[in-house]
Amino acid sequence: MGKNMEKAVASTEAITNKNLRYERKFIFQGIEPQDLIETVVLSNSFCFREIFHRRTVNNIYYDDPSMSFYHQNVSGDELRDKYRLRWYGDAFEEIKNPVLEIKKKYGTVGDKLSFPLNVFDCNLKTSSLENTQQKIANAIKKQHPPILLSKLNSLSPSLYNSYERRYFLSDCEQYRITIDYNMAFYNPNFKNYEASKTTMSDLVLELKYKVKHDTGSRRLTQQFTSRLSKNSKYVRGIDAINHHQHT
Repeated sequence: MGKNMEKAVASTEAITNKNLRYERKFIFQGIEPQDLIETVVLSNSFCFREIFHRRTVNNIYYDDPSMSFYHQNVSGDELRDKYRLRWYGDAFEEIKNPVLEIKKKYGTVGDKLSFPLNVFDCNLKTSSLENTQQKIANAIKKQHPPILLSKLNSLSPSLYNSYERRYFLSDCEQYRITIDYNMAFYNPNFKNYEASKTTMSDLVLELKYKVKHDTGSRRLTQQFTSRLSKNSKYVRGIDAINHHQHT
């Protein structure tokens, strides 16, 4: 765990992790999720099949006062980070057994470190943002090394986000696709965060695979009817709530 933590908080490190993978995002507009699944995913020659039940993904994204993570992403910095708390469930306000995730990007490939917060339960509607953050900090303190809490203490919630997700795996089991839809974004700095809700009708297809399978991915993606997108949900979400705030 000590080596993991050093990797998690360092600004630069050697790229030696065997778990490095590509996450290619494709944006689709004007199409229903099931139609996208049938015409793009299930019809692909790599023979994808659904491997998991539909579920709602919920996130709290973190950033520093200068919004460094946001600007790193927009600028396309070679080395960049993303910190988020993730949990699952149709009721966004009910945070149960979340996982603190640190996503590291090295150019076009990335890695993810996960720190589960077990036996954690909090309701965003009945707990203030400050109280929620204190509960998260206490859970981290009990379950993970101090350096993780030290890093998170320099950050604050910058975006709430939720969407529905479906999961697919290729027949060769080398490529995974997720389809995200019904995206909603909230400003955590609103006392009533629901009043800041903004939605997005776009569908996001993410193709995920290990670096060694990159060559085969080209034949796979040639069958997609959308171009590769560089913008992350975090960037799009920040832009959306800022636009909502000024309209």
